Amino acid sequence: MHVWNTFEDWRVEHRLARLFPGCRQNFNWLIQHLFGNDSEQRTDPAMAVLNWLLLSVRAWDVPALNDQRDQVGAFVEAHYPGLVARLNHVLKKVRMYCDSTQDCILYAREVVSILKDKAAPKPPQNGDSKTERSTKNGKPDGFPSEVSRRMLENLLNVDGNELPFDLGDRLADSLNRETPPDLNESLRVARVGMKATKPIDAEDVAAIKRASNALRTQLQGLLQSSVFTRSKVGRHGRLDARQLHRLSVADARVFKRDGQRVGINTAVHILLDCSGSMRRRIKLTTQVCYAVAAALDAIDGINVGVTAFPAGTPTDGGNRNDYCPTVCPVMGHGERIHTNFAVSATGCTPLGEALWWTLQQVVPLSESRKVVLILTDGDPDSLKVALDAIEEGRRFGVEIYGLGIMSEAITKILPNHSRTINELSELAPAMFGMLRSALIK
Repeated sequence: MHVWNTFEDWRVEHRLARLFPGCRQNFNWLIQHLFGNDSEQRTDPAMAVLNWLLLSVRAWDVPALNDQRDQVGAFVEAHYPGLVARLNHVLKKVRMYCDSTQDCILYAREVVSILKDKAAPKPPQNGDSKTERSTKNGKPDGFPSEVSRRMLENLLNVDGNELPFDLGDRLADSLNRETPPDLNESLRVARVGMKATKPIDAEDVAAIKRASNALRTQLQGLLQSSVFTRSKVGRHGRLDARQLHRLSVADARVFKRDGQRVGINTAVHILLDCSGSMRRRIKLTTQVCYAVAAALDAIDGINVGVTAFPAGTPTDGGNRNDYCPTVCPVMGHGERIHTNFAVSATGCTPLGEALWWTLQQVVPLSESRKVVLILTDGDPDSLKVALDAIEEGRRFGVEIYGLGIMSEAITKILPNHSRTINELSELAPAMFGMLRSALIK
């Protein structure tokens, strides 16, 4: 069964790679990752036989394993003379003709038959001492020592749990070792949940629009001054009569080139914290969220999306242990701006999990630059998960900023990319100071 699994894994992976060519690269990386740094001490030559078989099969696709395979092969050959050659004869047939599970079973039985033959007791010697027998290809096949022979004999009767790890076993072991003791510290991606949204109160809209207009005016002025460059004088372009005097001193720069306007091509996703700690601040926070979204949406070249988190509480679904962090999309990228930003404040603060979900939405967008803006008032449920998500987002080129609402907690997570406000009137200068570097580069 163990030898069959070695062959069958390889066969199935190649079948998958024919159907889905992209997975071949992933398999090769995984094989190199799991087997390429194997510094295991070799003390049991019988177990080394199975390791050599596994490395031989895996080296067909990952040649970087060749040296490691040869080292194990030399160790096996030293204890079981001629065995490597006999097994290689079977492996050549596996590589060329193995097209089904039944083929894998037949070749595995052939391998085990060779091992049984090698583990057979040494026949009595005649007067003319003969310590070699011939293999199928006629090359000498020496007898192993009695100790090595017994090890191989034991291998043939060993319990399956004592056999070396195959690819699946090694992967499972690696994943188990990487799993944190506290599951709250593990990587979890929020899922979309249900949360009621309603329009912002009409009496508040006027004040919000004033703040939004102030921010939009500042940002537009900044964008216009930064994306337009003056005309330049050069050696090609349109003739500029005002520069003809340069010809008298052999200066050919008498042509004018118009400055180019560089378009703004940015996706901004606002992540709105509506956890239970936001109850006293949720009105201000939703006002801020709408004001920022409206200001950015009014600028050509900026694609805005808004998501609130969480969309539920740990008791939703009845079992707290089964709770999965949730998000509630408020405005998708490409949708028209609306006023349904008012949400209730309840639940925990799964910032990291919500960020992982947001990154999945933002990274595939066509805009050349991506920005995530977090509006929050407190600490995340797991600081480690949040920091890991921020780091991974930056690795994918996503810029992450934070706006603290009546709280400076966000500055601990994003010390150089965050601001804090206590009232709506502070929004424009705070956001302008933070987003000027985000939108203009």
